[in-house]
Amino acid sequence: MSGTDHGITVTGVTKTFRTWDTADAWSIRRPLRRRRARRAVALADVDLRIERGEFIGLLGQNGAGKSTLIKIMTGLLLPEEGSVRVCGLDPYADRERNAHNMGVTFGQRTQMWWDLPARDSFGILRDIYGLPPTVWRDTLTQLDDVLALSAFWDTPVRFLSLGQRVRCDLAAALLHRPPVLFLDEPTIGLDVLVKDQVRELLTRYATTGDHAIVLTTHDMAEVEALCRRIVVIDRGRIVHDGPREALADVTDAEHTYLVEFETPPPALHLLTADVVSGEGPTVRVRPRPGADRAQVTAELLAAHAVRSVVYEGTRAEDILRTLYGRTARQSPAAAGGGGG
Repeated sequence: MSGTDHGITVTGVTKTFRTWDTADAWSIRRPLRRRRARRAVALADVDLRIERGEFIGLLGQNGAGKSTLIKIMTGLLLPEEGSVRVCGLDPYADRERNAHNMGVTFGQRTQMWWDLPARDSFGILRDIYGLPPTVWRDTLTQLDDVLALSAFWDTPVRFLSLGQRVRCDLAAALLHRPPVLFLDEPTIGLDVLVKDQVRELLTRYATTGDHAIVLTTHDMAEVEALCRRIVVIDRGRIVHDGPREALADVTDAEHTYLVEFETPPPALHLLTADVVSGEGPTVRVRPRPGADRAQVTAELLAAHAVRSVVYEGTRAEDILRTLYGRTARQSPAAAGGGGG
């Protein structure tokens, strides 16, 4: 079976939604006046291919179209044009078979049974997916080791905290060991230690090479920690698809260094960098065009007694902000998306 049969292929997908013009003062005085309908473009001719073994970050502003794309890839929506294959199946036409190939988390929308203890929900999922008892127990034990589920899995789901429900939903998505994972904000509501454990678990899944994983999140630290490939969607179109390191090059984003001197330095006049900001002994500098990291560091060390030099690179939030601004200027008349 080829890599494509284990992954995701999106070809020429377009999706629009009907929206209505908002009522103005004149229509309020004439309540029987018909509102005009129009079509808002959520996705426009989207192509995307995710192979088995890839862990991608799908990023976009609210309304950019990423949620619509996820819903189409999971079979919740039918595209108007184009085709989608997940593990070789049409996710909409073959929803039942496709469900066995997918694990999905949707932020704060739990897939657990609200009035049942979490452990009973895991038992129901075992029967739904037809898991052998030994496989189910082994997998649940592995997930419990990371997510510490047994501390609360006898509590009805309705009484769990947000962080506890998120952990249960993640376990439910991974319980049947699916080859494709769609993770929407998988660490929302988790404390720092549990968040690190979840990232370690997902990294472990990614390194096996047996899964195609799609992560959507607003936590850029999470993207940088987990995803080697970044796909950015804006106004229903993919505006970047490539290695995480290449994202900064696309936007010509500027790198910075955070320098801590032993004592507050005198006025710095550097040949290789410009001072961006400074307070006391800490100064942030930006390299000038053509200056590499070694040149900047050498000049800083020669200028004043240095305690530390930290290469900050570029912040992902700044890169995305630049990229969104560029696409807005290039297509100011583009229709707004119908989904997140």
